[in-house]
Amino acid sequence: MITTKKYIGISGVARSGKNSFADIMCDIYKERGISTKTFALAYQLKKDCEEFVQKNLGLSIWTEKTEEKNIFREFLVWYGDVKRKQSEGKYWTSKLKEDLDKSDANVNIITDIRYSIYPEDEVDWIKHVVNGKLIHIAKYVLKGNTKIFTEPANEHEIFNDPIVKRNADVSVEWESYSGSSYMAMLKDEKLRGIVKTVMEKL
Repeated sequence: MITTKKYIGISGVARSGKNSFADIMCDIYKERGISTKTFALAYQLKKDCEEFVQKNLGLSIWTEKTEEKNIFREFLVWYGDVKRKQSEGKYWTSKLKEDLDKSDANVNIITDIRYSIYPEDEVDWIKHVVNGKLIHIAKYVLKGNTKIFTEPANEHEIFNDPIVKRNADVSVEWESYSGSSYMAMLKDEKLRGIVKTVMEKL
């Protein structure tokens, strides 16, 4: 039984299954009677930009419509990067820490650890500031006997993902899920086995 707060960061390129991995992990912890909560640094970015996007673009930053997201996507990337540079990587993690301090969950999972450029960047923060563990995920599809891994989405990921992976406490590869539904994925025994193996190493 977990008696103190536990922090777990998940890293990997876009579309590698970080949220899915976290959801399966939360489901397993729930079965064990352990409370969990998920967080994302990107949520802090959206909160910062919510009023500006609504007032100046007439759009909700929480929209699920791809065509609307595309209108302000580059703005979010630009603003997020500027605040990272101004604070040497500490702006978004410091804002997230405020939410983590309010959490009463046993296990707190941050699903988007992506940077290790500055001395106190996201990787250092999860491992040394909140004394957590870092998982790196790589997703692939099989073509014959060859694993074709999900490629980095942009130059930021091309540069940062290998560095983050080298600093991870656990690295895992998993095959792209082709099942019919979210619930089926959540209960898939192969995926759950992979997640359980990682959890045992944390």
